[in-house]
Amino acid sequence: MLDPLPGPPRHMGPYRLLALIGAGGMGEVYLGREDRAGAPLVAVKTVRADLDVDHDFRTRFRREIAAARAVSSGTGTAALLCGDADAGVPWLATEYVPGPALAETVARCGPLPVPTVRALGARLARALAAVHAAQLLHRDLKPGNVLLTPEGPKLIDFGIAKAWDSRATALTATGMVVGTPGFMAPEQIEGAQAVVPASDVFAFGAVLCYAATGRGPFDDPEFASVIFRITQGDADLSAVPDELRETVAACLRIAPGERPGPIELARMLDSGSEDARVPWPTEVLSLFAEHREAVARCERDTAARSFAAADTAADTATATGAGHAPVVAPPMPSTPPVPVGRRVSRRWPWLVAAAVAGAAVAVAAVVLPGGGGGSGSGAKDPAHAAPGGPRVVTAYGSADHSGEFGPAATRAAVRPTGWKPWSVPRPAALDDRGSGCVLVRPRLICRDGKGAAAAFDAATGRHRWTSRGFTAGPDDLQGVQDLPPESDGTRVFVPSELGVTAVDAATGTVRWRHRLPRYTGLLALTYAKGVVYSAEFAVSPGTRLSRSTVVRARRATDGHELWRTAPLPKPQGPLVAGDGRLYLAGEDGGVLALAAKDGARVASAPAATCFALLRHASDVLCWDLGHPGVRELDGRTLATRRTVAADVQPADPGPVVGQDGVLVVPVANEDTADPVDHFLTAYDWRTGRRLWRYGAPQETAGLALAGDRVLAFGAYALEGRNTSGDVNTLRRKDTPRTGPGTAGTALHLGQPLYLGGALFADTREHRIVSGYAP
Repeated sequence: MLDPLPGPPRHMGPYRLLALIGAGGMGEVYLGREDRAGAPLVAVKTVRADLDVDHDFRTRFRREIAAARAVSSGTGTAALLCGDADAGVPWLATEYVPGPALAETVARCGPLPVPTVRALGARLARALAAVHAAQLLHRDLKPGNVLLTPEGPKLIDFGIAKAWDSRATALTATGMVVGTPGFMAPEQIEGAQAVVPASDVFAFGAVLCYAATGRGPFDDPEFASVIFRITQGDADLSAVPDELRETVAACLRIAPGERPGPIELARMLDSGSEDARVPWPTEVLSLFAEHREAVARCERDTAARSFAAADTAADTATATGAGHAPVVAPPMPSTPPVPVGRRVSRRWPWLVAAAVAGAAVAVAAVVLPGGGGGSGSGAKDPAHAAPGGPRVVTAYGSADHSGEFGPAATRAAVRPTGWKPWSVPRPAALDDRGSGCVLVRPRLICRDGKGAAAAFDAATGRHRWTSRGFTAGPDDLQGVQDLPPESDGTRVFVPSELGVTAVDAATGTVRWRHRLPRYTGLLALTYAKGVVYSAEFAVSPGTRLSRSTVVRARRATDGHELWRTAPLPKPQGPLVAGDGRLYLAGEDGGVLALAAKDGARVASAPAATCFALLRHASDVLCWDLGHPGVRELDGRTLATRRTVAADVQPADPGPVVGQDGVLVVPVANEDTADPVDHFLTAYDWRTGRRLWRYGAPQETAGLALAGDRVLAFGAYALEGRNTSGDVNTLRRKDTPRTGPGTAGTALHLGQPLYLGGALFADTREHRIVSGYAP
C-alpha cells in the first residue's frame, strides 16, 4: 500500500519524500511532508525523469496548476497546495487522502448499499460542481480518481488530466480522445474540443453504476465494443437498484443538454442532511483503518526500511570466481540426506520461447520487514522442524508442492548466521537460459540453462563454486526453462533442456549426469525419498511436435535408472510424489498415479482437467485455468471428492494450501479498467467457507505460505499478510530495482525461497538477491 523510500532523504520542492504511493505511465506519486513541526502529509506527483518534457508541456502544466488552485478546499476535492512546472522534474503537491479509491473499495468489499451510494453520490456531485465553478473540466472521472474517507469522497486529479495524459502534446487537436474507456461520454470520444461540463456528468453516472453494482454500464472485453455501446447509448443498468436507476440513466443520456447538472444531482441523491455522515458498511470502515495504519507504519518504518545503495562486498569474490573450474569450499557438516519440500512459481509452460537479457546490472538488495511467527509445518518429516531449521528449501515449499514453507520461513532464529541483505551478479559462466534456485544450508545454489550451477554463501552472497554443465550447440537451447533444481541435502539435481546433472552441494563436483537424446526435452523434475523422477518428451525431427513422454526414476546417489514408464501423456506442471505414488496431470486432460516403486499405473482420472497438481492431507488437489474451483481427488482412486472455492476461477501462479487448513486462490480481475489486476481469496479447507478477499500485487507471479503468513510477489511489489486476513498484518515493499533507489526499473524475481524471515531469489536481470521477507 505504501513503500517507504530507502537511503538518504529525497526532496521535491519543500517536501521530503517519505514513500512511494503509486506509479503510472507518466510519473510517480509520493507521500511527502515539509521538514517542519506539525506539517501535514501531502501527495507529491512527479513527471518521470526519462520523459522528454518540452516547452509546450511545461506551459500547459503551469496553466493547469494555476487553474486547479481555483478550486477551494473543503469541497470534496483534494486541494492543490503547490507545484513547479519549471523544475528539472516538474511536480505538484495536493493534500494527502489516507483512504482507498472507490475502485479498490468495491473490488475488496463488493458493491455498496443504496444508502451509501446515495450519500457518496451527493457529495461527489457537489465536488464536481466546485470543479465546474472554477471553470475546470475533470475529463477523467472514474472509480480510481475517487478516494474515500470516513467523512466522504475526495475527488482527485481534477483539472490536470489534460497535462498528465500520455498524449499531452496533441491534447487540443481535433479528434483527440482523452479519458478512460467505459467512463467517457459520447462527445468525449469525438475529440477534446467536444468535451463540456455535461461530459463529467456522464462519467459521474457510470461511476455511480460501478459503486452500486461492481461493474460499469458499458463493460465489455473488447475496447471497440465499449466505444460502440457508449455512442449508441447501450448502457446495461439491469443490476442497478431501482432507487438509483432513474438517476443513473439521466446522467447517461446521449445528448449532453439532456443530462442533469451536478447541483441537481446532489438534490436528487441527498436523502438527508448535507452534513450527515456517509453510512459506510463495516467492511469499508475496516479498509479505512487499514489505510490509516499503513500511513502510521510507513512513518515508523521509513528510517529502518531501506535498500542497499550498491553491490555488496561479495560482488568482488563472485566476479573473480566466475567462469572457472569449481572453487572448493570447506566441506559442510555431515548430515543425513533429508527429503524436503518443493514448490515452483507456476508460470507454464516450462519452456518460455523468449531469450532473457543477461547483462549484469547494479541492483539494490531487498530489505523488507520480517513476518510474524507461524503455526503448522511445511514438511512432514520431524527432521525438518529441527532447531536449526530445514537443511533444504526448494521453490515448491513443501514435499506436497503445496506452497507451504512452514513456520521456519518466518523465524529469525533459523536465519543463516551472520546474514544481511545482499545482491550479487550471477557468474559469467552461467548462461541466461535457465532459472531457479535451491537452498542447501549454508549454500544457495542456482542453475542455468545447460545444467551448470553456482553456489553462494546464503549469509553473505559470496561466491563458492560454479559447476560445469553440458556442452551445448547453438541450436540445443530453445528458450528459457523455468524449472527449479532439487536436492537431497547432499547433492543438487540440476535440470536443463539437455538433461539432469547431480552435483555435490559442498564442492560443485559433478557426481553423475544423464544427457537426453537429441530431439528430447525435460519437462519436469522431482525428488522424493532417495529417488529423482523426471518427465522427458521426445519430438519429431523437423516438426518439433511432441511424440511421446517417458517418466524415469533414478537413484539419487549414483543416477542408476530404477525404472521407466512410457508412453505417457505429456505432463502439465510438475510431478508430485507422496504416499508411495507419483502423480502427473496430462496436458490434454486426465490425471495419472504411478507406483513409486516400479512405475506401474495404479489409478487414473481421464475426465479431470488440471493445469497443475498439489497434495494436502494425502489427497490430490487439482486446479485449472479454465474451470472454477479447486477439486479434491482421492489420493488412492483419484475420484473427485468435492470442489472448494467453486465461486472463483484460479489464475496463474495457482493456489496454495497450508498445514493450518487455509487455501489461498489467486483470481484474475476481469475489469481491465481496475488498477487491481488480481485478487487473493482465502477459504477454510475443511468447511469450504470463504474467509477473506484482498487485492494482490500487480502482475502477481508467485504465491506462498509461511506458517501463518501469505506471501505474494508481483512485477513491482512483494506483500505479506496473516492467513487470518487481519488488515493490520499487511506488509508491502518494492521489488529490487536496477540502479540505486527507486528510480530504476523493477527487476523480475524468480520464485523466492523463504527461511528465517529472509527470502532468496534469482532475477531475469542476471542477479541473485536476498532480503527480508514481507
